[in-house]
Amino acid sequence: MPSSLLSVVDREQLGETVSDSSLRLSLMERFALVCDPRSRRGRRHRLVSVLALVACATIAVGSDSLIAIEQWADNAPQQVLADLQVWRNPLTGVRQPPSERTLRRILAGLDAEEFDRQIGAFLGTEPTRRLPIAAGGRTEREARRAAQRPQQPVTGLLSGYAADGKVLKGARRADAGRVHLLGLAAHGDSTIRAQRQIPAKRGEIAALAPLLDQLHPADLAGAVITADALHTQRTSARLLVEVHHAHYVLIVKANQPGLHAAAIMALTGPDIAFAALTHMEIDRGHGRSEQRITRTAPADGIDFPHAAQVFRILRYRGGLDGQRRSKEAVYGITDLTAEQAGAAQIATYVRDHWKAIENGTHHVRDVTFGEDAHQARTGALPRILATFRNLAIGALRHAGHTNIAHARRHHVYDHQRPLDLFNIGPAGSA
Repeated sequence: MPSSLLSVVDREQLGETVSDSSLRLSLMERFALVCDPRSRRGRRHRLVSVLALVACATIAVGSDSLIAIEQWADNAPQQVLADLQVWRNPLTGVRQPPSERTLRRILAGLDAEEFDRQIGAFLGTEPTRRLPIAAGGRTEREARRAAQRPQQPVTGLLSGYAADGKVLKGARRADAGRVHLLGLAAHGDSTIRAQRQIPAKRGEIAALAPLLDQLHPADLAGAVITADALHTQRTSARLLVEVHHAHYVLIVKANQPGLHAAAIMALTGPDIAFAALTHMEIDRGHGRSEQRITRTAPADGIDFPHAAQVFRILRYRGGLDGQRRSKEAVYGITDLTAEQAGAAQIATYVRDHWKAIENGTHHVRDVTFGEDAHQARTGALPRILATFRNLAIGALRHAGHTNIAHARRHHVYDHQRPLDLFNIGPAGSA
């Protein structure tokens, strides 16, 4: 409340609940809510300063290593270090950033659950501004035009989130096992809103409930959750509809043989019988063409919690000459009724799942940030660094960038640009 002498950060630190999910806290304020695991004795570098430094460096050089982050900080101007609140040597008056060893020790000891929650909340707020495209940014402009290419308009869409897991191939846990992360990405801007570490791939089902708990209930109510065939489980369907009052669009494969056979039977028939329940779209680009035909049918008699419709998506792929060279059939099920979502809306939800988390997040982390090449193995460090990459991608997308690789190259040439991106310091908040 404006009349309160306590800020929102103070109230959260005191354990009070802030119910407004759209409340905007700056990145530095979010970092201030993260608990510092270190002893107060001998503490030189503030945790807020360390997190802000790593966040800015991740934009520019974070795809290399913590050593690259240390080098970025060592070469930063004193004014940039001052805006980042880096420790100032009282004898020389020079600001000295933390070493690679200090960064590793601090990040590895963080509470990864709390850190993910704060970053997800920060990315969940609408951006306050969009930065202009840099002069000469032809590649970025071309990427924006491609992303904004006019397509068939689809109305009546609900907000959506895509759930999917990812393995950090180079990282290892203390027991030498691989690091598996389950993420929840928003359909609209492809930003990770929640993330959890799971023991193995099969642990995704049990981790779905605590993953959804990281989001505000108001954000989930009425939203559409999309997931692959691994999550096509009765418990997941009941969790989404009965607990979170959300909707599901799930893929059905042979891991559910009875459900798969029932969906095929309900969707089998001549095209004329499904003419009013069919949607077709064609994409052309990158030297190929793809035709997708979506067909829906009522889920009458299908034994699955809250099922209302089943759907089939036929994908024909080929060259720009229009000749079909491959065919793929994908089946799915949803609790959305025909009045809530027709074939066009369901096709968009399935497409947005791929755009949000597969192509928009996982592909960028692997290719642009080289995530699988990282070999972090200390404490929570692998997950913390992955969260910093989520933050970097989300911040760049909120700023209006479409080509993340081009945007990172733009920010590497000037130490001030990452601070402006996060509105850190006087220059960024102006």
